[in-house]
Amino acid sequence: MAPVDAHALAAPGRGNKEIEEWSNEVEEVTSQIRGIIDGTITDFEAFDQQLALKERAKQIRQEESQARRQKFLLNGSEGKGEGTKYKWWCKRCFVEYLIDLPEGKCTRCQQSDKLMSQEARREELMGKLEVFKEEKAKHKWRKDKWGRWKKSQALLGKSRFINYKAWEYWEPDTDSEEEGDPIVPRDNPEFLAMEADLKERKRKQSEKNLTAERCRQRGNQCMKEGDYVGAIENYEEGLEYRRDCKALWTNKALAEVKVFRWHDAIGSCNKVIEYAEIFEEGFAKSADACFKAFTRRATALRGLHKWEDALNDLEDALTIFPKNKEAQDLLEKTKLACQQARNGETCEDRRQEEEDGPVRVEIEESDESEAEGPEAESIDAPPDSLGQLSKSEFGQLLKSLESAAERSVFCARPGEFSGQTKPKADQWVGRKIDLKVDEVAQPSRLDGVLKDIERSCILWKKRRPNADGRRAMQDDEPESKDADAFVELVVPRALSVLLALADNDHHCSLTAPALRHVWPMLLVEDWRYQILSLLHEWSSRSITVRSMAEFASRYPEHVQLLIDIVASERKEDALPPGFEDSAKKMADKLGLGADLAVAEVRKALLRKSPVELAILGLGNLCSQGASLSHFKDQISGYVAPMVAALRRHLRPMDWRCGAAAGALCNLLRLGKAAAEEVEKCSELLLTALREEAKPEVMASLKAMQGADCGVQLATSRLLGALVNLVVVQPGALVGLQQMGALEVAAGLIDPEAYSPSASSSAPESEALVVSTRACLLSAKLVATSPDLSAELETGILRHVQQILEKVTFSTESLETVDPPVRLLVTLVTKIPGAVDRFLSSSFPLAKLSELLQALLPGTHLPCRTWTFRRRWPSSWRCSAARGARPSTTSESA
Repeated sequence: MAPVDAHALAAPGRGNKEIEEWSNEVEEVTSQIRGIIDGTITDFEAFDQQLALKERAKQIRQEESQARRQKFLLNGSEGKGEGTKYKWWCKRCFVEYLIDLPEGKCTRCQQSDKLMSQEARREELMGKLEVFKEEKAKHKWRKDKWGRWKKSQALLGKSRFINYKAWEYWEPDTDSEEEGDPIVPRDNPEFLAMEADLKERKRKQSEKNLTAERCRQRGNQCMKEGDYVGAIENYEEGLEYRRDCKALWTNKALAEVKVFRWHDAIGSCNKVIEYAEIFEEGFAKSADACFKAFTRRATALRGLHKWEDALNDLEDALTIFPKNKEAQDLLEKTKLACQQARNGETCEDRRQEEEDGPVRVEIEESDESEAEGPEAESIDAPPDSLGQLSKSEFGQLLKSLESAAERSVFCARPGEFSGQTKPKADQWVGRKIDLKVDEVAQPSRLDGVLKDIERSCILWKKRRPNADGRRAMQDDEPESKDADAFVELVVPRALSVLLALADNDHHCSLTAPALRHVWPMLLVEDWRYQILSLLHEWSSRSITVRSMAEFASRYPEHVQLLIDIVASERKEDALPPGFEDSAKKMADKLGLGADLAVAEVRKALLRKSPVELAILGLGNLCSQGASLSHFKDQISGYVAPMVAALRRHLRPMDWRCGAAAGALCNLLRLGKAAAEEVEKCSELLLTALREEAKPEVMASLKAMQGADCGVQLATSRLLGALVNLVVVQPGALVGLQQMGALEVAAGLIDPEAYSPSASSSAPESEALVVSTRACLLSAKLVATSPDLSAELETGILRHVQQILEKVTFSTESLETVDPPVRLLVTLVTKIPGAVDRFLSSSFPLAKLSELLQALLPGTHLPCRTWTFRRRWPSSWRCSAARGARPSTTSESA
């Protein structure tokens, strides 16, 4: 008999009770036999009836017993399915069955999906056992790793950037916490209370996670609005509820970088990197968070001039995402900064060696006073301040900063590379999680200049009347005189030093912290030109212009200062500084010869006027700010006055026309609202373009440009503004078409700009840019108004034919030939009858077919059958429409 049948036989209704019944029956039969023998039983009919009743009672008892046994077998008994004394087990009800169930369903839940055989249950338990063994081994390994980590930290000393209590949120307190859900008795009050407690804890944890997510979203909203301090507060609140959320740490680090809290940002990034290194066995599991942590920690390290550590972090980030363009660019800039810092340290060491040697000092007597003017008077300034230098010493400093090596020394912090040793390859505590950044022991001389400009800005604001006409520092206060003297002396010197350092990308980026102190002082007339020159230099560099855009998004009222200068009609703002003096010198030198007079004029014209600097700064600022949503929101209220100020300079042959058109070109990248304002200037743009497009005017301008008189052609920028306008605001095409823009644009297409000699010598030459943008504008205009004169159509086809004859199949040529081909495709698909005229001409169809096949797929129509078919395939029209992708250009000044 099978084991299950034996178990069924051993069920309730059998055993001792049956033996007792059998014994009672034997005794009763024995007594009846004795009664018959003794004669005590004589009524055999009654006796037979009594026996029948007893037999019936016995049958009833047996039936009841069988029913109880059957009920027991059908209902089963509670169990975990751990032994072998069952045949079926219900995983939902935790019930074991000894027999096959009717319809294969559990009799309690009436379901069959959780019913398991003994063999299947045993296989499942064995699988869980293997998983448990693996988890146990993993848990043991993690505990061992954590123990070794704690021991190493005890040897190294506690880091000020590691919150050791945070590990409690990651490492389980006991081995049992990583086990699966326990199977507990259903009716045990203690276990029921424990289960309720676990559910309550889980509910509270879910609520904490939800609260942390809400804090993260509020912080993200603050980031979009430019409220970085508020974002930090929201992220910190979220971390109180959920310390293991990597997104909160990385977002907090980004906000801290925005407000120059370098050490706090490093500490936030350390959390993410530590968690991933210790508990995730690397950075692959949380690749996105770890990449952000490395890049943002590198940015903070750059702010502290820790170039080597920043370089290592960027290399680690690129191992996670090797193709990230921003990280690659930052890596190259950090390598350059690292090399510059090394050069500065080398120069400083060499200078120190020379100073340690014997020096011969010659003493000269002079009747001149040591005091060299009011600058030599003592002022209340720190020892490392520019205010402590005499006039001659400051002049020597400026002269020394003309050397790149001296600029590196000036910006280098002593000991930047000292004590930076990498750990051994086999050391399990890597540099990534063992990073400690100490305070700068010896700041650089540039740090002193930055402190000077910060202190000057604070004192200047105190001495400047506020909206109520009151000052924070009154004239009768003892400190007011010293404050005025310090600001008057130090600000021009600091601006001169910052301008000298702005000649190099790396050194210019190091001066970026001065932006928030320099820009507000644009209100002071005496410092205006220096500040405008510095803002122009900052806006021309990729790192510093982003800082400008972020600052403007937080304090947009500073943009109005530039707009006021652009709209200014004062002679001091319209002319370069010293222009009148140069004109007087020119008049004096006319008697000595015309060449000397022309040289003097050329020298004066090479300097930009304050209006030009303000226009260029606004244009570069809008170009960078187009990628920042908060900048767009904050600057929207200044678009109308900005356009109104710029349109005043859109006059033909005006030397500020090109700069104003370039600023409008970049302003259009801010979206529809800006395009609606710029559309009001379309007539002025086209008028200036038509005037410059005249052959005699263009020849004259090119001659002046070749003479190095500071004159720049405005044609390319005027075209760029019009191209961006029709891309962002297609409705402007109708007005431009009515004003004759197509004739002007088509006349500016120059096939000679595409010749191999011109492209090889100057791939981004002015003529090539003009022709490219003229093709783009012409294609847009042709698509809008297909009513084209035969003469103009023939001229465009001739120009495109000449261009295709000159280009080759190199990558550069394919990029430059894209706009002419767009124009050709638009022309032959939009103008009625243009296909037949095109195919009947002497156009180089074979070369065109090969050229189009070499272009990127999906960019233009396939042209394989042009040489074989005499009618335009309808499928090409779809490809042509697909190829006419809108694009905007940007101008950099």
